[in-house]
Amino acid sequence: MNAYKRMLLAGFCAGSTILAFGSQAQAAKAASPKVDKTSAAIAAYADELVIPTYKTMSDNALKFAKAAKELKAAPTDAKVAEAGKLLLETRVPWELSESFLFGPAAFANLDPKLDSWPLDTTNLDAVAKNADSKSVTIDAAYVRNSLGAETRGFHAAEYLLFRDGQPRKAADLTPGQLSYLAAVAEVIAEDAITLEAWWAGSDKISEEKAKILEEAEIEPGKSYAGEFKKAGQAGSRYESNSEVLDEIIGGSKDIIDEIADSKVGKPYETADAADCESLYSYTSLVDSRHNVQSVEKSYNAISPLVAAKSAKVGQAVKGSIAKVFKSLDAIQGPLVKNLDKKEQLKAIIDSCKELSENLDKVQELLVK
Repeated sequence: MNAYKRMLLAGFCAGSTILAFGSQAQAAKAASPKVDKTSAAIAAYADELVIPTYKTMSDNALKFAKAAKELKAAPTDAKVAEAGKLLLETRVPWELSESFLFGPAAFANLDPKLDSWPLDTTNLDAVAKNADSKSVTIDAAYVRNSLGAETRGFHAAEYLLFRDGQPRKAADLTPGQLSYLAAVAEVIAEDAITLEAWWAGSDKISEEKAKILEEAEIEPGKSYAGEFKKAGQAGSRYESNSEVLDEIIGGSKDIIDEIADSKVGKPYETADAADCESLYSYTSLVDSRHNVQSVEKSYNAISPLVAAKSAKVGQAVKGSIAKVFKSLDAIQGPLVKNLDKKEQLKAIIDSCKELSENLDKVQELLVK
């Protein structure tokens, strides 16, 4: 074969290889599923935000329940302080979850069961006295089945453990109160595990947690994250990703509106300490800050979708979130000690209302 023919053949082979490679690449591209940015954002929201938050909450709740049980068995000031510390550490992820109180939290009515306020302290004290007189035995089943939302959950435990922002003295706690605390703590742990199991799937939680639910005869529903991520498919109550986004945005709006109307708004209007949420541990403003962090995390999960449609709206939301944080940080000390700071409290309320309005704009952009 002469040099000219060899050159033609080499060129033909090279061209054929390039064409073949190009055809294979096009075929592979056609065969691979198109990346759905909305579905990816929803999956990240469920898998990287909601489930880890509830896992942390249930992990901490188990530690709190153990500490409350140990305190009941042998009360000391150090054990009261430790139980109080673990209660607050369990409450942090709860407050960080308050932008997603839809789904399992709503289905099982766990928001009021875990976090109702103001407390019915009259009834709570009466039940503890009945326990002291042995006319009633307080255990987890009694709390679950016989007590109303205003006498259980985080704030009941807070009332038993704290006064004026400080842990109580062990000598001030009666055996009935200690039994009450241990039972409430056990139910808080059950509720926290229920939230984790219902979102992640019962097969995704630890054996210890699964056993606790089994013994309490609690059966969470199927994986809610699965429903969330499969909108429009069989087995999901959501007909479209648009409905899921509506749920996410609505959850954030709900908690921001609650800060404006109740958590800060009501004490602002009444100047009554009894209207402050975490009255005994002095963590009302800390709670609200964690709520705003919850909204920020929820928004960050979907912010690329917003930015793709309107950079202006995206920037407005982030600016509003920063304003709420700044207004909360302007008050030094607990809310109950700052009810006379009308201007600063009004700034919190106004910044929350602005954020809520900007979340309305997000809803208009993303929800069809």
